[in-house]
Amino acid sequence: MADILRCQAAAASPLWQPKPVRGVILAFCPGGPSHLETFDPKPDAPREVRGEFETIPSAIPGVRLGEYLPELARCLDRVTVVRSMKTTSPVHELAVHRLLGGVTEPPSGTGVAATRNDRPHLGALVAASRLESKGIPTSVILPGRLTFEGATFPGQNAGFLGSRFDPWHLVGDPSDPEFAASILDLPADLAGDRTQTRSAWLDLVDAQRRDLDRSLSGRQLDEFRGRAMDVLASGRSRRAFDLSREDPRIRDRYGRTPMGQGLLLGLRLVEAGVSLVQVNLGESNVWDTHENNFGRLRNILLPPFDRAVSAMIDDLERRGLWDEVLVIVTGEFGRTPRVGQPIKGGAGAKPDGRDHWPGVFSLLAFGAGVGRGQVLGASDRLAAFPTSPSYSPADLAANVLAALGVDPSRMLTDALGRPFPVNSGTPIPLRGSMHQRDTEPQK
Repeated sequence: MADILRCQAAAASPLWQPKPVRGVILAFCPGGPSHLETFDPKPDAPREVRGEFETIPSAIPGVRLGEYLPELARCLDRVTVVRSMKTTSPVHELAVHRLLGGVTEPPSGTGVAATRNDRPHLGALVAASRLESKGIPTSVILPGRLTFEGATFPGQNAGFLGSRFDPWHLVGDPSDPEFAASILDLPADLAGDRTQTRSAWLDLVDAQRRDLDRSLSGRQLDEFRGRAMDVLASGRSRRAFDLSREDPRIRDRYGRTPMGQGLLLGLRLVEAGVSLVQVNLGESNVWDTHENNFGRLRNILLPPFDRAVSAMIDDLERRGLWDEVLVIVTGEFGRTPRVGQPIKGGAGAKPDGRDHWPGVFSLLAFGAGVGRGQVLGASDRLAAFPTSPSYSPADLAANVLAALGVDPSRMLTDALGRPFPVNSGTPIPLRGSMHQRDTEPQK
């Protein structure tokens, strides 16, 4: 059956010929940012719903944002806001698995810690669907893994596709001046020709371990070593990681923060040939505002976020990449409509916090294939549930895969040769030719 499906996929592939974009940047807000304080405020709702923040007008007439997003409000007429996203779990690990794997429900038997039974990360699906560019990885996640109490969230590796398709995880702070050196610089005794000599000796040793080479793990180990050598030897890769090559004024515009420099590095990696870059805008669950929701958003999270994302909007146009790079800004779910409202399956909320909320959340999209100045979808007056057609993580994944030239309807096989569909979603209509808004103007 697997062979038949592979033949069918090969025969059908000429019919799928979209022009892929250069790359996709997934700016991920781990922990679930509050949609009410950002992209879907409810200024006319009761105090316990609308919260402490005021709202401000944006460049889209009649559309308002939370008051601590002034730079994004200024350039909102160049982006699309989606206000009717929803997911099916209020648990961080499970919702992250759905979002990063692009599924409504993950495989049975998976849980809150990563295993090789997990649904593959979107970058792994891209890598398995087409040849990798030599010297540069297909997908990168930075600046680290999402973990909780020592366990890694599912959905961040290639799961049941096997480790050969794992995204590259870059661990470190991109705003640290030594970041590039810590990632790519070799020890002095491994520089230059000595590196090639050492690699040749490793090849000789490997050749004498044919029993290892015959095993799956051996082949993957050899492939990983080869890929690492390609990246270390590639001048293109090394230049992309070196943020000191950027104009200091551009770096300042993004903000000398992990969020700002992470997004800038993500864009440089896409320019260098990486297909999918996931930039985590903060550490694990940093947007998880169960308590002090308003203080944390006001003083810690929203200022660097507003600066960094708006800088990327400006920078895409400045670099002439607007039609070549797709950017998605999202969390795994939203926050409860009422301040201090606990929900079943959530983690609770203090009187000044908001609990997890999978019922509706918002995202931002801009760049290649995205309409300018539109709002898709709407939530009810309490920002609790969609009042228009809703969109799922599988739908969002269909956008990402199609943008990168991967037919969402094709079949792949896992590490054991079993077939599975790449995606079951329907792409979100981000282009929006009529630029219509599915929400009533807000006061």
